[in-house]
Amino acid sequence: MLRFAFLNPAAFTASQRWAKVCDMELQRVKPSASSRGISTAIRRLLWGGLIVCASILVVLIGAGVFLAYQITTARDAVENVTPASYLLSNYENVSFTDSDGAVHQGWLLIGLRGAPAVILCHGYDSNRSSMLSLGTELQANHFNVYLFNFEASGSRRGFSNLGVHEAAVLQSAIARVRTLPGVNPNRIGLYGYSLGAYAALVASEHDAEIDALAVDSVYSEPSQMFDVQMDRLLGGAGALFRLISGTEFRIFSWGTNSPDVRSGLSKLAGKPKLFVASDDAPALEVSTRRLYEDAPQPKRLVVLPHAQSSAESGPERKEYEEQILNFFLYNLPLRSD
Repeated sequence: MLRFAFLNPAAFTASQRWAKVCDMELQRVKPSASSRGISTAIRRLLWGGLIVCASILVVLIGAGVFLAYQITTARDAVENVTPASYLLSNYENVSFTDSDGAVHQGWLLIGLRGAPAVILCHGYDSNRSSMLSLGTELQANHFNVYLFNFEASGSRRGFSNLGVHEAAVLQSAIARVRTLPGVNPNRIGLYGYSLGAYAALVASEHDAEIDALAVDSVYSEPSQMFDVQMDRLLGGAGALFRLISGTEFRIFSWGTNSPDVRSGLSKLAGKPKLFVASDDAPALEVSTRRLYEDAPQPKRLVVLPHAQSSAESGPERKEYEEQILNFFLYNLPLRSD
């Protein structure tokens, strides 16, 4: 070949040109040192961005788990007042066992023998002592009044599903009250605030023999109460954070049938209902109004400056308790004749 190229200068020149073209193509395809450096920097930047995003996501998930845990385990076990604090002597300690076998403590404020019973259901992160002021007012007007704790004595139950379990506990409490001597078993009224209000609505929809129902700051499904507590803890949390926390709440409540009480309101037709909304709880005021609008007659809506938990002693509390008392006096008369 070399001999041929030497004898044929034209062929030799063509081979040189071909070699030069191949060399130029190799140089064009082969990345320069500077381009390799740029590619490496871009890859590092992308990996760094992914690590930062993953870290942020882990932090958000961790914070969401913490908040969901805080909301679903909040409970106040400190009873600041007792019947003795009100100098009451006409009461009894009455406990009951729920469907899971857990024992719940309660107070029966004894009224007129054979009179109806009004069962008071405390709200979220509270206990039976928060109901004592209203209970003594009802007892003074001859009602038998039962106040109990949703949380069982010595319970190790971890998470609250914000109303579903409490509704089952309330049904056990109703069954216990109907067995008490001196109480008219056929004349039962329910009152509940926030979590207790949701439980009272669920129980009333399942028990046609509940005669009168009063609810304050009620919601239609547990996820609404979860959102209310999120707002209380964080204010206007971002949509992503709400999505993460809400998903974790659904995981905590996995396997729980969480009824929307709006779908069962038709079962309350003919049953007197009082809905109390307050200006100091905007989200729950909206849900209470919607439930009132969807509920069948007879019904009544009262809007007050403060809910049961925040009504101060004095005129505001007096007005609040008179609204509840008058509702039961009119719709749950002491004598059924």
